[in-house]
Amino acid sequence: MDHLDGPRKPTHRRSRRGCGNCKLRCVKCDETRPVCRRCRAYGVSCTYTATGPLQAAVERVVTLARPVALSCWVDQADYLLSRFQMRTAGTVSHGRPRQVFQNDVVQLAHSVPYLRHAILTLVLMHDRHTLDSLRPRISLAESDHWDRALTGFNQQLSQGIRPGAPGALLTTAAILWFLVFCHIEARTPEEAWPLGGAAPGAPAWLHLTGGKEALGRWMSSSSPPDPIAEALAPIPLRPRCWGEPAELDRSPVPPAFIRLFGLSRASPGVDHAPYRDAAVEVARALYTDRPPLITMLSFVHFLRTMTPRFKRLLLDRDPRALLLLACWYGTARPLGVWWMARRAWLEGAAIGLYLERYWSEVDDIHTILASLRQCGPERESRVSREGGSSSPGVCLTGVLVENRM
Repeated sequence: MDHLDGPRKPTHRRSRRGCGNCKLRCVKCDETRPVCRRCRAYGVSCTYTATGPLQAAVERVVTLARPVALSCWVDQADYLLSRFQMRTAGTVSHGRPRQVFQNDVVQLAHSVPYLRHAILTLVLMHDRHTLDSLRPRISLAESDHWDRALTGFNQQLSQGIRPGAPGALLTTAAILWFLVFCHIEARTPEEAWPLGGAAPGAPAWLHLTGGKEALGRWMSSSSPPDPIAEALAPIPLRPRCWGEPAELDRSPVPPAFIRLFGLSRASPGVDHAPYRDAAVEVARALYTDRPPLITMLSFVHFLRTMTPRFKRLLLDRDPRALLLLACWYGTARPLGVWWMARRAWLEGAAIGLYLERYWSEVDDIHTILASLRQCGPERESRVSREGGSSSPGVCLTGVLVENRM
């Protein structure tokens, strides 16, 4: 009976005051309030009042239509698809496209391998930026899924348009653009474009801008309409959608900005024409009291619908085009959206240094740059008070999913 006197195996103390989601998942809760560590890492809401179905965590209280949930997680891929459905999709889409991403696209991914690999890459990248923002380098798993997505995507394009392919191709093209925009290897502004980079044509995201829309136009002329492709097509954004006047109120806009981009006249001259539309939207974002959601939607729309002429100006490092992009980065950075925050920080600072070094003789450019630095902390503070985050790599989950238009 001596063996009964030996050290006893410690017993597991059941948490009786744990949150409802930890009890639902049968895991030990650390009882941290208002959000326990397990729920934060798992990406679900944390509640101590009731137990119900797991819900995606959001930074604000939002109304989210419940998607068609995956019935079970057969393997790691199914688990990541579920995370995309409940968490990541809401950070890269809004309104009707968000519902398509959460339901139709997830179902399509089960039968289209290259789309599935693209989604898995996006989820892993999202996790890395939100849970481990100090590790900017891409992981081996991300690299593997990204390579498989590109290989399958290119093979599908080379085989022509088959029935059911347009939706998968356009969705994959959109996700690949988000991956390229999010992934930046520079660690400092000195290494970032337009200062760094091995070729004048950098960065890669700029080369891909407009590619999804061109792919959509090509497929629409050679295949029947596809419901997923139609739902994900860019929607023209107009000021009246936001309750703004059709004409820009120039009173709060600095004279230097008006002179640089010819905003004093009803119709722009030849010299100002390539910049006009982008300058008007930047002026609305910088110098009017626009909600953060509208600012981000406008920025994404600018990136998706950039004209070939303006794109060429950026590739040539035109100072006025670079200044407009720096202004957009200045408005987007305080929002803290995970897939744009790091690039907005690094390339925005690099553009400012580039313009100071090589265009020092243009006073209006330096006036605008100085105003950007001055209003930056104030804008970050205002966005933080409204529920955002100004830290690079932090996910503002609730911004996109809150749109009810």
